[in-house]
Amino acid sequence: MVTLTVTRSRVAAVRLAAADLLEAEGWDAYLNPLMNAIDRAAGYVPGSGAVDAEDTSLAVWDALAVQLGDQWPGDWERQPGRTQAEVLAALRGAAEAVAR
Repeated sequence: MVTLTVTRSRVAAVRLAAADLLEAEGWDAYLNPLMNAIDRAAGYVPGSGAVDAEDTSLAVWDALAVQLGDQWPGDWERQPGRTQAEVLAALRGAAEAVAR
C-alpha cells in the first residue's frame, strides 16, 4: 500500500487556484460552491479522480475549516449575506496561513 502525503505548499496552491476559479467564474453557494472549485483546482473528479487529487482536495477542505474556526465550509458559505469577497478572502487567507 502506498501512503501519500499532501504538502503544505500543494494545499496553499490549490486554495489559491480555487479562489482564482471562483473569482473568474463567480462564486455561488449553490451553483458554484467552494467544494466544486477546490475539487477542480486539485484535479479531483469525484468517482474517477486520482487518490492524490482526492487527498489534496480533502486536505484543502480540512484546512479551510480550521481557518474558519472549525466551521464546516459548506455551512459557512451558505450563511445569509455571505459575499464572494468573503469567500475569496477566506481561501486566500487560508492559503497564506498554510504556506507559513
